[in-house]
Amino acid sequence: PRSTLFPYTTLFRSGSANKVCMLSRADFFTINRDSSMYCNRIWLFLSLAVLVGVRQACALEVLQARWLEKDLQFRSMTSRHNLTNGIPLQDIIKQFPSLEDSLQRSRRQATTGPNSTTYTLNDQNSYGLIHYSGSYSQVIFVLTWQPALVNTNLHRSTNYGASFTNIESLLDRTDANPLLWPFFYTSPTNKNFLAFPHATRSLMYITRDEGQTFTRVNFSQPINPRSLQWYPGEDNWILGLNTQSDVLYVTQDTGTSWTLVDNYVDTAQDFQWGDPTIDPAHIVYYNVYNPDDRNRGNYTVHLYTKQPPFTNPAQEFDPNLGRHDDFLLLGRYIFAQQTDSTGNPFLKVSYNRKPFQIAQIPSTFGHMNYIVSHINNLQALVIVQHVQGQFNLYLSDSSGFLYSLSLPDLVQSGYIFDLQWIEGVNGTMVANQYVRSDSSQTNSPIRTLITFNNGGRWRLIEPPDVDVNGNAVNCEPPSCSLHFFMDTSDYFRLGVYAQDSAPGLIVAHGSLGAQLSTDPDVYISRNGGITWSETLSNSWGMNYLDHGGLLVAARDYHQAPSRVLKYSVDEGLHWQDYTFSNVNANIYGVITEPGETTTIVSLYGWTSDSSGWLVWTVNFTLAFSGLCTDNDYYTWSPWDERLNEACTLGYHINIERRKVSVPCLNSRSYVRDTNFTTCTCASEDFECDFGFMRVDDGIKGPCVTDDAILPFDLCITGASVYNKSSGYRRVAGDGCVGGVEAVLTASTTVVCGGPTSGPTSGSTSSSGGSVPANSGSGYTGTQSASIGVLATLFVIAVVVVCVMVAVIVLLFLKLKKARMNYQRVGFDISDEDDAPVSL
Repeated sequence: PRSTLFPYTTLFRSGSANKVCMLSRADFFTINRDSSMYCNRIWLFLSLAVLVGVRQACALEVLQARWLEKDLQFRSMTSRHNLTNGIPLQDIIKQFPSLEDSLQRSRRQATTGPNSTTYTLNDQNSYGLIHYSGSYSQVIFVLTWQPALVNTNLHRSTNYGASFTNIESLLDRTDANPLLWPFFYTSPTNKNFLAFPHATRSLMYITRDEGQTFTRVNFSQPINPRSLQWYPGEDNWILGLNTQSDVLYVTQDTGTSWTLVDNYVDTAQDFQWGDPTIDPAHIVYYNVYNPDDRNRGNYTVHLYTKQPPFTNPAQEFDPNLGRHDDFLLLGRYIFAQQTDSTGNPFLKVSYNRKPFQIAQIPSTFGHMNYIVSHINNLQALVIVQHVQGQFNLYLSDSSGFLYSLSLPDLVQSGYIFDLQWIEGVNGTMVANQYVRSDSSQTNSPIRTLITFNNGGRWRLIEPPDVDVNGNAVNCEPPSCSLHFFMDTSDYFRLGVYAQDSAPGLIVAHGSLGAQLSTDPDVYISRNGGITWSETLSNSWGMNYLDHGGLLVAARDYHQAPSRVLKYSVDEGLHWQDYTFSNVNANIYGVITEPGETTTIVSLYGWTSDSSGWLVWTVNFTLAFSGLCTDNDYYTWSPWDERLNEACTLGYHINIERRKVSVPCLNSRSYVRDTNFTTCTCASEDFECDFGFMRVDDGIKGPCVTDDAILPFDLCITGASVYNKSSGYRRVAGDGCVGGVEAVLTASTTVVCGGPTSGPTSGSTSSSGGSVPANSGSGYTGTQSASIGVLATLFVIAVVVVCVMVAVIVLLFLKLKKARMNYQRVGFDISDEDDAPVSL
């Protein structure tokens, strides 16, 4: 009954303990053998968001985190502190004794190839979730379940996947089949602590010794176990909701006892912990509804906060915000969605916990919903669902209030979007866009675009010169380019795959042409997305090992079953085959421990309809020529191939990488050298300011006045002076200096009630004061109010002037005549005198 704000990606990547909602792309591995992938993905979304009452915002976050990772691919649930550690080489050797002598040979001796083991889980559940303990541990957990949650199994390996034990009997000896919710909490600070909520009862099972023993914790209140939210970094502090009576509770002892926070909290989407890096410790933000309003069919809520000991009265966060539909707290930003009297939604933003202001989103289209795509401390990326069916991506300034159009017509299915950040190279994103003449056009062609400056400017993706067989490719932009299969396509198992552990290396399923086709092949970029080459035909499930030093590919389940996988030790230039099974198998997950620093991969699949899950663990240590030495590395800089653009976000970055021609082992303990130097500003370092947009479908060309924004005067906000933008602002997080900055950011200083000064440089802000409200459909409503205020100010000014003239006449009798001309200077971003800067 009320609209909802959706976070599309996780913002607390570096250690949020709240694994219920805040999942990063390295938080979960999931598998699912059902071939009707799209329906399963939607089903899980519905089960999370509707059937089970879990925070709807989390459901979309889970999807972006690849909760179903193309319904079949895994992600890890390991916390960031686990990403830089792992299994010592000697432990791996113990698993495969034949490796010990082999690793003593000369580093240039010929390799002997991979080794593998096979284990049958005896489990026929359709879905699976995997967690690697990390931190030099060989423990792996696998939780499986059926779609209707009629059965769950929990497996544990202590030898890195070589074998597993079903440990559900350890959870609760009084319950022969404890039904688990398909999620579990892992501590970001203690790998030994895990919590497994029950699917239907007010209890959970916790282990403090990495799964050797479990304790059943019965909640003293009827808490819905699916509503649990852990406080970031502290395992004992948990929020939970009684969904029958709408009562919010908090526990400080891991669920043994619960303290009342407040009543009339509707759903699990209505409360969040504060950010411990910004807020007071253990503060809770939550929505409260008025039961009388609810009885009258009014589902709006008010935002309150409360702190320990939770016995003091709640404080309304911003009384001026008042009734709203939903809120979302992400880092320094709090977003709130409201609906006006005519039923039109609009977005409000609080930055650094200051009062809310209405977000200024330039559009002639009405708004329906807002999806927070990405957040950092410098910028917010918000997708707006317009009433005409368009989904457009907008970039904010640092405050999160002023937005400019980044990319129109994002490809989407439901609330799943073809938009992905490229890890390992700052500021790089890829997105699929509908190519259509108007928003009502259906079955529109799809093209893929890439940006290297946080969405400030997009471009087509350069096609390769030759195909996988070395034959020339007849494909020249703009009529032909490379396009990627992403989250909304049938072949969405891989999407676009990149990791921080392998900077510059990107793998994607794609096709060549004027638009995205239906036949995927595998393409790879070794320079952060600048150039691409075809590396494999058809579709494959892939992953990185050894910091990107080895690529592994298993035949996609869409194709015929296979017993052979491929691997490459030279970034996809050449591939070798390895037979991992005696029988053909459908592989649904190609998994390695998060961080991609090991040489071990696990393949999860079925050999027949009745086989259940099998796990093939393959060790590639002997695929390398030996340990790398200092001479085996070189220094790589992103954008080296782009003339005069050897920088990313204002920095020249030098990154150490292994030479492609040397198939040596980086090893688990390898730490990559990286250093930065500041660059001179270029056009790529700037995006369109508020009130401006790029020509040519909004993806390239100079920034020109956006006709969706009406002329507007900031003087009426109380500002004494503001800078009238020339159309550009620095990209968030960009560190460039000098160069074209003075030209692109030149602005005109406007003194309210005074003359306009000449152009100034260095200002990247459109305003010097607060910005009036905008309902999301231009400034029409605000303009009417502004005219009334302006008229009142004008009358007052005339009276003051008349009084001053009379006084002057009386004091200076010699003055025959006094005249005062008053000209008010306004803020008109459509002024034709401000010609756009040609780039």
